[in-house]
Formats: sequence, C-alpha cells, structure tokens
Amino acid sequence: MPVITIEGRVGAGGPGVGRLVAKALELDFVDRLLLSEIGRRVGATVEAVQDSERRLPSRGDRFISFIQRTLERTGSAGAGDPYFGPGMEVLVSRPYRDFEAAPATRAEELHESQFDTTSEVIREIAAAGDAVILSRGGGAILRGTTGVLRVGLLGEKEDRAKRIQQREQLESLESARELIEHSDLAQARYFEKAFDSNPVDPFLYHFMLNTSEVSLEYAAGVIVYAARQMDEQGLLAAEHGALESEEPLTSN
Repeated sequence: MPVITIEGRVGAGGPGVGRLVAKALELDFVDRLLLSEIGRRVGATVEAVQDSERRLPSRGDRFISFIQRTLERTGSAGAGDPYFGPGMEVLVSRPYRDFEAAPATRAEELHESQFDTTSEVIREIAAAGDAVILSRGGGAILRGTTGVLRVGLLGEKEDRAKRIQQREQLESLESARELIEHSDLAQARYFEKAFDSNPVDPFLYHFMLNTSEVSLEYAAGVIVYAARQMDEQGLLAAEHGALESEEPLTSN
C-alpha cells in the first residue's frame, strides 16, 4: 500500500479525512500529535531508557528507529534546535501559525538545516511505509518519491471557519476567521521558506479536493480508491490509466 500525504488548509478537514483514510486502509495515521509523541519517545531512547521489551508496542514504535537515525545524522538528538527550541517534539509538531511572526532573535532565525531535519523525519517515516502523513509539507518533501500518493485539501474560508469554530469550540465565528487568516499566512510562509513554493500549488499533488464542494467522507473515498489503484497497478499505471477505468470512484 502506498504512503499517503495529505496537506490541507486549516479547517479543510485534513485530520478527519486522514483518519478515515487510515482506518479504511489499515494504515498508521501520522499527524502532528503523533510526531510529537515519537519525538518525546526518541528523547527517552537517547537517554538510554531501555524498556521496550517489557511493554506492548504502541503504533509509534515502528518509527522510532528511523527517527533515531535521523537525529543522529542531523545532530539534533539531545542538543536542541536553534529555531524550534529544545526537543525533537517541538521541531516536528510546531503548528504552522507559529511561523507567521518574524523571528524575534538571531537564535530563532530560520535556517535551511532545520527544515532539512523535518524533511529527513518525514522521509524516514515514509520509508517505513504504510502510513498516512498529515501536513508538515509531506507532499512537497516526498514529491518525486515512488509509491507516495500526494493529496491537497482546500475549501472556502467561511466553510473552514465554521468547521474550526466547531472543532475548537470557539465562542465566535469571527475568532475562527482570524485563526484561519493567521494560519493561512503562516502556512504560506513555511512553504515559501522551506520549499520555495506555496501550499496550494497544484503541481505538488496528484490531485486536490475542495471540501466545500464534497463531504469529508467522499474526499476520503476518493483517496482510498486512488491509493488502491496505485497499490494494484503501480504508480505510473494508476496515474495514466485512472481515467480509463470504468470502476466508480467510491468502489472498494
């Protein structure tokens, strides 16, 4: 089964779609919170806490060795990070909106090496396979990687604001609109600095879905179908032959 990356505007339904896809295909769902968990676990490994044989493995266990090697190569293990601060969990889990404000001190200036570290983490997770990777520029990082389905999600700002208001239990829709505005600017800044691109560049993805026009369930169904086509026929066959298929998009 191919690795799937889902990059979405805040409020476009990325977490919901990602979980539906992961459940349908029995894949690991790697979102910001799981990356944070893995980062903390790696920190414990660096400090020689060797208890893995005495407990049942969690879904993050299979990624730890990959992340550990990445940290050792980049020198991030136990040393902190000039921009993201100490701890790998901060590096890989920082929300996009934290990138909006200009760096306040020289120690917080953006450096290419910090984005390289995040890219290495994403690549190592993809190498482990069988995962749905949400956000963090996964589509841009894994562009050109065989066996990776890259999907973009977007939606009208008002629809996204309503979804955010409900999800975050915000008191007013205006607060959700402000969060959307800040997050969009921050996400754009992250992509510009890291990839010299933007998060809604259609060339970063195999396809994009507008969740103002389709439900999250339908969007997940399209992704599941595409992933199964890639798995059965191979990446290139799926890309060039999908339009000739008479099988409905929602088919299992």
